[in-house]
Amino acid sequence: QWLCRSILRDTFSLFRTADVDASFYSYIGLTHTIRRKDSTWIVRISDHCRCAPRQVLEAIIMILGCKIMRRRPQQRHLQTYELFRKDPGITAAVRERRMQKGRKQIGDEAGRNYSLATIYQELNSVYFNNQIEIARIGWGLRKSRSRLGHYDPAHHTFTLSPVLDAPGVPGFVVRYIVYHEMLHAVFEGAP
Repeated sequence: QWLCRSILRDTFSLFRTADVDASFYSYIGLTHTIRRKDSTWIVRISDHCRCAPRQVLEAIIMILGCKIMRRRPQQRHLQTYELFRKDPGITAAVRERRMQKGRKQIGDEAGRNYSLATIYQELNSVYFNNQIEIARIGWGLRKSRSRLGHYDPAHHTFTLSPVLDAPGVPGFVVRYIVYHEMLHAVFEGAP
């Protein structure tokens, strides 16, 4: 609480007289938020950072403050946080919690125009000698145009945006997205 208040108030004029309520929060991943509620700024830092070194906490607070001020954070803060985020112990802790608490919601594998299971089996046989094993493949629940596919290493799943399950989308495009996600499974260490 004290660290967050002092950094925000000393660095950003917006927070000089503001009330700041800061705490660790049990997010599944490394999520950190800052928002205003009435006259109080509420800061929530992932409890994965509870034992983080002071410079990491300072970096997170500076990044959040810059987000509110619409400024680019200093490179040293970004690098400090990035090193912490990529630490093997932190990565393992986040993955473990995600496996325990995270819910993966995926739609059916059979769409109106494309069967993802059929495409996955075909590509796995032709390009990967049937060596890629995943728990599930399916269409996402939201029609995203910015994120067409996603491999979730914690749950070993592939999710494709339902915008691809349309008659105007060529089959090779859907196959390419599945193939791309299969490469993630290979290089991110799926069993």
